[in-house]
Amino acid sequence: MQTLNLEQLKAATSAGGVLGITLRADGASFVVDVQTQRGQATMVTSRQQTRRFVDPRKALQVLRGIGWNACQIDVGQWRPEERAAQTVARPDRSAALKAAHQAAQADADYDRWFSTKVQAALDGLQDGSNPVLDAQQVQARRAALRARVSRPD
Repeated sequence: MQTLNLEQLKAATSAGGVLGITLRADGASFVVDVQTQRGQATMVTSRQQTRRFVDPRKALQVLRGIGWNACQIDVGQWRPEERAAQTVARPDRSAALKAAHQAAQADADYDRWFSTKVQAALDGLQDGSNPVLDAQQVQARRAALRARVSRPD
């Protein structure tokens, strides 16, 4: 049996090589069977594995996106109760999501810390505990810092 990835299916459709499409239930998911001028084909992923759709609406959206507005639907082998058994664990995604959540938490923590510092500085300006420097004082501090940094130890 032939296989077609999404790009190949798009190309075959635009070239007129696809005669019909059947959205066929296989357990708790659906696969796309393609009738081409050369025979039967199945839609596959970029890794050459059968492309499975848990939600038939998603499959229909994909098909409509490549120009198919009609297809047959075969639900003879549809067993939605098997969905839990077909779920594949993705530890790589779990680790990536945990890292993303930790990064988001770190960003939120930094934002809170920064906001607290800014507010403290503004409050200090209002109550006089933070002095306001004029341009000459800023230049003197900058020069002292440069001298200290560039001094060889």
